[in-house]
Amino acid sequence: MNKTTKIGIAVAVLAVIGIVVGILVTRPKGDFTMPATFSLAVPITKTGTLDITLTPPQGKTLPAGDITFSIKETLPAGVKATFNPAKITVKSGDDQKTPKKTTLTVEVSTAAKTGPYTLTIVAKGGGVTREGKLTLTVQVAPDYSLEASPATLTVKQSAKGTVTVNIKRNETMKDAVDLSVTGAPTGVKVTVDPAKVPADKASATLTIEVGPTVEAKDYTLTITGKAAGIADKTATVKLTVQAVDFTLKAEPSVVTVAPGGTATVTISITRTNLTDPVVFRAKEVPAGLSATFDPASATGNTTTLTISAAADAAPGTYSFTVEGAAAGKTKTVTIQVTVGG
Repeated sequence: MNKTTKIGIAVAVLAVIGIVVGILVTRPKGDFTMPATFSLAVPITKTGTLDITLTPPQGKTLPAGDITFSIKETLPAGVKATFNPAKITVKSGDDQKTPKKTTLTVEVSTAAKTGPYTLTIVAKGGGVTREGKLTLTVQVAPDYSLEASPATLTVKQSAKGTVTVNIKRNETMKDAVDLSVTGAPTGVKVTVDPAKVPADKASATLTIEVGPTVEAKDYTLTITGKAAGIADKTATVKLTVQAVDFTLKAEPSVVTVAPGGTATVTISITRTNLTDPVVFRAKEVPAGLSATFDPASATGNTTTLTISAAADAAPGTYSFTVEGAAAGKTKTVTIQVTVGG
């Protein structure tokens, strides 16, 4: 090989190298962008998340290889931050054209102090570093209180009453509250509606039904609220059960009626906190006699009992019972009837 040929080969090799170098030099370098600012508010005892997206600029691709995420500053006391994933691996080719995302999770414990904090999110890979400023606001821990309205309630035997349970949430309390009631004696039924108060509701209704045999005295009902991550809350209701009763008196209680005739008896009602009507009936009325009431359901304090004897009623002395019922209670008086000519 002569000298001229060698020079020609060398020139050709240098030309190829120049082409390769030119291609390498002109090939677009991978790049990405991410938002310049972020904001996140997290209450104490809670967790917040933030999505961070890396996007290739127009006409460019993401750099092939690993892109890592970190927080530049030391985190405030009580604050924990993690990226998922903390490292994104971008494959060469079409994968470089697709935006990539990581999720930042911030956990705030009771050791944290409220207030705004400025942190720097760093994404680094392929010789590219991008930063975004995160304004992290640590808010007060979620909390609430319970209030019973009214806090004292008087309910008669065989009646019912209602109490409103108000749930006073602070600005970060967004969870449901479960309500329950204890302290009700036998014969008192308490229902809570709703028993699970959703975050968008601020109250529930207690319906308190008192049976006819519940002892008339004061009771304390305790309302307990339960919510995730918050100590139980309570409120109390003083329930006064009011006695409801009545007595009956027949005037006269001994009558005489001729066959085919009638006699009348006034049944007086003495009421104790009773507003319900007293419903009357006669029991075990002897053959040949009939008994009617006017009115049969008395809202006032008297009813008139009319005793009728059939024309063929057998002479003799008989008795039967007058029964009055109201508010789950029954009272009786005895009527003595003499049938005679």
